[in-house]
Amino acid sequence: MITDPDERITRAVRPLSPEMRKLEKLRAIAGREPVRHAEHGGKSVTLTQFVDPESGTARWAVETIERYGLVRDVRDSGDETAASRWADAEIARLGLPG
Repeated sequence: MITDPDERITRAVRPLSPEMRKLEKLRAIAGREPVRHAEHGGKSVTLTQFVDPESGTARWAVETIERYGLVRDVRDSGDETAASRWADAEIARLGLPG
């Protein structure tokens, strides 16, 4: 969320890099309470609803962590059903209790 008017001007002139856009999304996701979470033996899958910092729209993120955080993947979707199905597939793939 932009609170400084000077930052708005800077962004209008110079768009954020892909890395910074991803970092802003990760911050938005980290600040929200998960809708669903499954974890066992260092593996976890988390489904979280968040507000996209760029568009201001609601989105859904599926975060997959394998082997105590050594492999991490975050995917997001504007479709709740698609994100929920992806979370289900990841839970099944990792053999986590649903």
